[in-house]
Amino acid sequence: MIKKAIVICTVLLSLNSAVFAADWIRLNITNTSKYIYLDHDSISKNENYLFYVIRYKDKNEKEKTVYLKYDINEDKIGIIKSKEYNADKYESPQVWDNSFALMKKVSEDSFLNNINMFVKDDEMVQKLTATRQMRKQNAISNNKELIQKYNEKYPGMKDYISAVEKDIRKNWKLPVTNNGGVAKVQFKINREGKLISCEIKHSSGNKENDESALSAVKTTEPFEKFPETADKNLKEINILMTFDYYVLDVNKKQE
Repeated sequence: MIKKAIVICTVLLSLNSAVFAADWIRLNITNTSKYIYLDHDSISKNENYLFYVIRYKDKNEKEKTVYLKYDINEDKIGIIKSKEYNADKYESPQVWDNSFALMKKVSEDSFLNNINMFVKDDEMVQKLTATRQMRKQNAISNNKELIQKYNEKYPGMKDYISAVEKDIRKNWKLPVTNNGGVAKVQFKINREGKLISCEIKHSSGNKENDESALSAVKTTEPFEKFPETADKNLKEINILMTFDYYVLDVNKKQE
């Protein structure tokens, strides 16, 4: 059997509310030391070929994106293109037509073989897609409840806190060395939109994960000033944001 623990990269704004930062899924593969991410949105399939994008760090510690083409019938794989990864500019391919690649036989011991085994498993990909959609819907529902609770604590701040959450989400960049875990960041914003404090309240156990969570909050500053609807005596707000880093296990088939 192939062991696949289907988990998804999310970010939560306290009280178990989740919003999705990206469609990169960190893969845990037993026969490689590389940190591999698969772009779930990039997976495309026709009668003869599979297409998808992965990213990883090369031997020079540069993060790369690799656009791959897999021949289902011939069991061959080829690289359409490879380039340095830029989180701000990357977009999932929408059209793969006429994509050329020099095709080679896939080695059974190759980590690419493990990825192919998952990507070409229609049932598993469908389950992953369904799981992601369910989590997104649950995130929307939970987030509405959370914002309402914050609004009860800080009257007139519902829309403001929602905007803060969305801005931080945009600035959250998953580290390639993500090993999973949960990081909780507590931060304070004053009436002028200045970040007063920002600290890890619970470590994920991974330094890069913790740093990416802190960076997501810090790089969002300056925040907007408090709205006119806010209580005039409200000087600052205190928010707890939880960053969940999940990993998808894609291990070799065990006889």
